[in-house]
Amino acid sequence: MAIKRIFSITALWYLAIAFAISLVVPIIFAELDFSDVQKIGFVLFGINVVYAILSGLIVGIKKEPAIYLLFFPIIYLLGVKLFFESYAYYFSLVYVVITYLAYGITRE
Repeated sequence: MAIKRIFSITALWYLAIAFAISLVVPIIFAELDFSDVQKIGFVLFGINVVYAILSGLIVGIKKEPAIYLLFFPIIYLLGVKLFFESYAYYFSLVYVVITYLAYGITRE
């Protein structure tokens, strides 16, 4: 039963949104010619943190498998080399912690 839930249409939606947040949003900010400080502030500390919190809450409320929470940090790690400096790798750990803390809040 759990394997069917991991390979479902819901998992594809989580993957698609994680792909959009971790790869498409930095492309948009790069094309709009934002400075590095603005990209770091808006993308790494703003959009990604909000997405990490929301995804943890949504997965916890809907009682989905917790493996869905790893999609975003993994895709982020794959794309970080394209848009950010090497220190940005550490943000994936922050996103995992934030996501699982939000997930834990909703679990009873």
